Amino acid sequence: MPHARKRFGQHFLTDSSVIDRIIETIAPTQDDRIVEIGPGRGALTEPLIESKASIVAVEYERDVYQQISKRFENEPNLSLLNADFLKTTLSDLPYDHFKLVGNLPYNITSPIIDWTVTNRKAIESAVFMIQKEVALRLSSQPGQKDWSPLAIFTGLYYEIEHCFDVPPESFVPPPKVHSSVVKLTPRGEPVIPSFELFERLVRAAFIQRRKLLLNNLVPELISTRDDALQMLESVGLNEKVRAEEVPTLKFLELTELLNSYKIE
Repeated sequence: MPHARKRFGQHFLTDSSVIDRIIETIAPTQDDRIVEIGPGRGALTEPLIESKASIVAVEYERDVYQQISKRFENEPNLSLLNADFLKTTLSDLPYDHFKLVGNLPYNITSPIIDWTVTNRKAIESAVFMIQKEVALRLSSQPGQKDWSPLAIFTGLYYEIEHCFDVPPESFVPPPKVHSSVVKLTPRGEPVIPSFELFERLVRAAFIQRRKLLLNNLVPELISTRDDALQMLESVGLNEKVRAEEVPTLKFLELTELLNSYKIE
């Protein structure tokens, strides 16, 4: 049995009722192609195999990979890849389109979500177990204290559902925090004049959360206060607004205005 390694943020899921709920959320069928990130002891892998879906499980840890390979060596619908998922490209995988699932190590959750956004055209849905704190940020809405660049960038391309929470005692060893299961479902591609500019705008807006949006944008993106006020008013925002109150649509409208504005 593989042992959890703290440096990889590993906590093995052992609660059968939680496993059942995750599988229900994934809803695998025999026609599905599934990529699993970090199968660990195979808590999700086994019921996924039973669904008759075609599965590729990507495991970084060599000893874990060897043990799970031995455990499932006679399962024809499972392939194992010993690799760092974050260095895995679509060309490394045998599927053009797939469901992405995983109980994610806490220390690489954000990079995996970034990977999911970058490779969104191949992903039919994603179901992840992540730290509850991150799930709250990911699924937050404008006006909430957790509204963040993570929610904005991910929400551009995915509907985000905070499905349910999971207590520490569902894992071995128990983590010090609660976890949550989230589901990402692709939405239509937004029209953005420049994603680089959009990203720069959003990150600048949140650089100091308690400051007014106006003060975060001047002079980082907009050289004068008057120009910034004019842009905010053009999209229906007032000078007292903070980034945590601004919906994604308004950031997109501001990006269009900034696209024709000279930025150093």
